[in-house]
Amino acid sequence: MKIAGVKDPIGQVKETIKSLTQAPFEIFYVRKNNEIIESKNETVDGYETAVTEGISIRILDTRRIGFGFSTRLDTEGIQKMVRQTLESLKVSAEDPAYGFLDPSVPYPSLSLHDPSLLSLTADQKKDSTITIEHAARSFDPRIKQIRNAQVTIQEATVRLYNSLGLDRSYTVTGISANIMLTAEDGNGSEYGWESVSSHFLDDIPFGEIGNRAAEKAITRLGGRPVQSGQYPAILDQEVVAEIVGLLAPSFTGENLYKGKSALKGKEGQTAFSRHLTLYDGLLFEDGMAAAPFDGEGEPGRKTPLIDHGIVAGFLFDHYYGRKSGKPSTANCVRSGISVPPTCGTTNLVVSPGTSSFREIAAGLSKGFFIQELMGVHTANPITGDFSLGASGQWIENGELSYPVRGVAVSGNLFEILKRVEAVSREVRWFGTIGTPHLLIESLTVAGAWRV
Repeated sequence: MKIAGVKDPIGQVKETIKSLTQAPFEIFYVRKNNEIIESKNETVDGYETAVTEGISIRILDTRRIGFGFSTRLDTEGIQKMVRQTLESLKVSAEDPAYGFLDPSVPYPSLSLHDPSLLSLTADQKKDSTITIEHAARSFDPRIKQIRNAQVTIQEATVRLYNSLGLDRSYTVTGISANIMLTAEDGNGSEYGWESVSSHFLDDIPFGEIGNRAAEKAITRLGGRPVQSGQYPAILDQEVVAEIVGLLAPSFTGENLYKGKSALKGKEGQTAFSRHLTLYDGLLFEDGMAAAPFDGEGEPGRKTPLIDHGIVAGFLFDHYYGRKSGKPSTANCVRSGISVPPTCGTTNLVVSPGTSSFREIAAGLSKGFFIQELMGVHTANPITGDFSLGASGQWIENGELSYPVRGVAVSGNLFEILKRVEAVSREVRWFGTIGTPHLLIESLTVAGAWRV
């Protein structure tokens, strides 16, 4: 296979490796085209474009594996990479779990490429960012400051080859649009934000992104604490995505094998609310990690992790699958060419419920709609314990009544997910995580003694 714009780098790497060793090997190639357009004060404030490509290799010899990479794809760069990889074999520990994938298993075809993204004119790219900013500014006169509006467009080509005969490739496009802004009134200021990503141009509502960010900021103005107590809470989709991202490592085969998962030994047991179902998989095309195969070439699939509250499974690449006596679930993840592949999550999605957000809120006489948790990353992912600042909207008689800020919520993430009473039917994707709203039966809120 010849990659456009380069002189068959994979062919050069193959010949170089074969001239120096008879050991099995694997080649991973990535080429990316990336554009970033920013606007400020409704004029283009920045433009960056870059084309990058690189190769990483793994060589397996007597149960030892060596790893190397290079962004120099000329003869000298390739030879240096291969020789350094062979040198790294000498200090690598032996492990019978190392190996490369047999090419015999077919893989699916996904729709992940949008030619219309690549045919956008310079004026269309400029207008997309300005549209976001203009919509935000015109939403309300209290929108006073816009940090910037940004649109990023990317195309990536991935090819994976190994000496057993595997040779697979795909090309994927992506676009993301975001804005950060500030609203002000006589009592103070609040910020608002919005970001949307997709593989397809038609999925990006540029004007709506500006409107959403402005609405978030405006509705946060005048926030105040509520009285401390135990209240039902609705978690915003973005908050749920942060929680899912924090707990996701508990499902990887690596953490399971190393004893770093709080879910070890709980497969087949009820550990969450019966309303909660969670999947991981490369085949969720709305997720930005969608791909026909994983970092080892294993065909993509969808893997249930939680099935109506029951721990349904865990995620494995071939390495940790062999060490654990489990098959791969296509969860070998590559975060670039400069680091070896590892076991990780791909796209995560919480299955939707049957009620809308409005219907769920309408059933509450009082409650807390949590739109932001500050410092979710500081929660303990193994024990699940947390105490975090929170803001959002107070619910009275089924309606959003006033903004809340200056409070903290505490508890245990695993316990909270046992108390899910309802799941909204609206699912929204945040990069690689798709989530609905969740209604939590009761949550500890530390606010004011009196309000």
